[in-house]
Amino acid sequence: MTLVIIAAVGGAALALLSMALFKAAKQPVPGSRHTHPAILVIDDNTSVLNMVRLALESEGYMVHAASNPKEGVELFKQHSGSVSLVLLDFRMPEMSGDQVFECLQKINADVPVLLMTGFYADTKEAAQLLNDVRGYLIKPFHLGNLIGKVREVVSEE
Repeated sequence: MTLVIIAAVGGAALALLSMALFKAAKQPVPGSRHTHPAILVIDDNTSVLNMVRLALESEGYMVHAASNPKEGVELFKQHSGSVSLVLLDFRMPEMSGDQVFECLQKINADVPVLLMTGFYADTKEAAQLLNDVRGYLIKPFHLGNLIGKVREVVSEE
């Protein structure tokens, strides 16, 4: 089955997608340092945030989700010792992805970050951030690609 992250989803479609995602067994991620790794997702688009959260939880990950950058930084402060990966949107109000990345690095520079963006290196800041993060996903992306990239990064840790 191919699933794609989209910006807006109707209630019935979201319910069907949720049911499909929760059919997956919650298994430990092979090769990871935690039995059920924790992931922090920071994205101001609540549809994307919820879809990513559901997809990752259906794969057995513990997910902390923040719909604004300041909340994301606070969650990271609270859980930085247990977070195996941060998924970070680039374009958000209040703080951009590169500003959030700097805050995260000051708290724990060892945690890998994957950038999620609809804009590929369209600014100097975005281009620099792409050099500093572990990888990126261009929106819209397939949930299978998300899961694959997350597994790859978490198993390296």
